[in-house]
Amino acid sequence: MKLNYKVLGLVMFVMLICCVSAASATDVDNITVPDDTGIIEIDDTVDSVDEVEQDRGMSGCDCNNCDCEIEVPTLPARSNPITITTQNDLNNKFTGGVFNDANVDEVIFVGNFGNGSYTTLNFNQSITINATGATFNNIGFGLLHNGIVLNGATIIINAPQNNDSYAIDIESASNTIVINNKINYTCGYDNAANYNYAIKAMNSENLTIYGNEINATVPLKQPDWYAVSTIASDFVAGVAVGSCDNFKFDKNNLTVIGNKRVGGFPTLDAFIIAQSANAKIRGNNIYESDIITATNQYSYIYGIDVYSCDNIKICSNTVDMNGNKSGGQVGGNGTGAAYCIQLTGPHTGVKICNNNLTTKNNGPNLGIYSQNYYGTTNITVCGNHIDVTGKAGSDEWSLVSGMELQDTYATVYCNTITVNNTAGYHANYCAYGISYCQNTYSDHCYYIYQNDVTVYNGDYTIYLIQSDNPDSYISNNCNLIAYTNTTSKTGDDTIYAPDLDYYG
Repeated sequence: MKLNYKVLGLVMFVMLICCVSAASATDVDNITVPDDTGIIEIDDTVDSVDEVEQDRGMSGCDCNNCDCEIEVPTLPARSNPITITTQNDLNNKFTGGVFNDANVDEVIFVGNFGNGSYTTLNFNQSITINATGATFNNIGFGLLHNGIVLNGATIIINAPQNNDSYAIDIESASNTIVINNKINYTCGYDNAANYNYAIKAMNSENLTIYGNEINATVPLKQPDWYAVSTIASDFVAGVAVGSCDNFKFDKNNLTVIGNKRVGGFPTLDAFIIAQSANAKIRGNNIYESDIITATNQYSYIYGIDVYSCDNIKICSNTVDMNGNKSGGQVGGNGTGAAYCIQLTGPHTGVKICNNNLTTKNNGPNLGIYSQNYYGTTNITVCGNHIDVTGKAGSDEWSLVSGMELQDTYATVYCNTITVNNTAGYHANYCAYGISYCQNTYSDHCYYIYQNDVTVYNGDYTIYLIQSDNPDSYISNNCNLIAYTNTTSKTGDDTIYAPDLDYYG
C-alpha cells in the first residue's frame, strides 16, 4: 500500500541516516510500529455510533444521496473585451508576463501562439480568457486572482529539463473556472527533483475544473516522504489540488501515462487532492497506464489519491488503471500498486458512490484503499462496480482485494465486486472482495450489506481481521461466491469476521 513506503518509509529513512545502513523495498514494507509508539499521536474526535447509524442507509440500494448531480458552471457576463490575434499583440499586453490592462474584463485569443517573450501568461485580475480559437505552444497560464475563467484553450506543453512545469497554475484564486480546455502535457526528462503537473491548484476555494481533456505523459518518480499528506509529496500528476475547499472536478477526460522511472519507489498519480474539504469529483473518465515498468518490476500508480479531505464526494467516475498489467511482483512481500482510489485520513463524511473501477497488474492490487493511520476515518462506499486483477501472496502486504478499508467507521453496501487472483489458489493467499487485512490503530466498525462479490482463487469474499465495535455487522448480502482451484463456496462460508455475528 502507499502507506508502506510513504509513511513507514519515512521512518526507515530516518533510521538509515542514523545507522548508515541500507534497506530494500521489501524491508520498508515489513516495518511495523508498536501500539504504544510515540511517533504519531491521534486525538481526533471519533464520530458517535448514533451519527454512523444515521449514515448507513439501511433503506436498500439507494446511492442517489451521494450528491452526484453535476451542474454546468455559470460563466460571468463580461462587457469590455479585447481580441489578441498575433504574438506582438500578446507581448504588448503583458508586462513581465502579467496582463497589464485593468480596464479589460475579457481577453479573446484567436490563432497560434508560441516562441514569444513569455512561457507563462499570468492574470492578476478578475477576467475571462476566451481561447476557443487559440492554440498555445509551450505557453502556460497562471491564474492568480479571484473570478478568473479560462475557457476553451488548446495548450501544448513540452516540459523543460530541471524545472518545475505546469500548463495551468492556479494560486490563491477564489471562484475560478477552468472549462472546456484541451491540454497535452509531455515531460521527456527524468527531472527527479522537479514537479510536473498538467494542472496545479493551491489555496483556491470554490474552484471548478469542468469538461476539460487533459493528457499527460510523465515519468514515475520517488515521492518526497517529508511532504507526506500534501500534494508536494508527489512530484508528478495529471492534476494536483491542495487546500482548495469546495473544489469541483466534473466531467473531465484525464489520461496519464508513465513513460520513465526514477528512484527506488517509482510513483505516479493521475489525480491527487489534499486538505480540501467538501470537494466533489464527479462524472470523470480517468485512465492511467504505466508503459515503462517491465513484468516483475514494481511501480505505484494511483487514479484518485486523497489526503485529509473531509466530506469529499467521489461519484459516477470511470477509472481504468494499467491496462497492460505490467507492474507488480510477489515474493517475500508483494510490491507495487495500481489502485483506482486511495484515501488517507483523518477524514469524515467521505462518500464513494456509483463509480466504475477497473485495475490490473501483476502484484498486489486494490480497487479502493482507505486507512486511518493519521486519525479517525468515516467512509461510505456504495453502488460501485469494481473489477480487480492482481497476484496475491501469503503475507498481508501481498493483498489483492476489491477494497481494503482500514477505517474507524466504514459503511459498504450495494457494490458489485469481482476479484481475480492470477497467482492461482493457495489457502494462505490474501485475495478478498471486501477486506480489513492489514492491522491499523484504533477501533474499527463495519456495516456491510447487500453487496455482490465474486473472488477467483480465494477463500473469502469478506475478510475482517478485527471489528471492535459491537454495532458492526455483515448482513443480507446478495451473492457471495469464492472459487478455489477445485470447488466454490457461497454465502456465510465465504466470510471471515471472528468478532461479528453475521449473515451472508
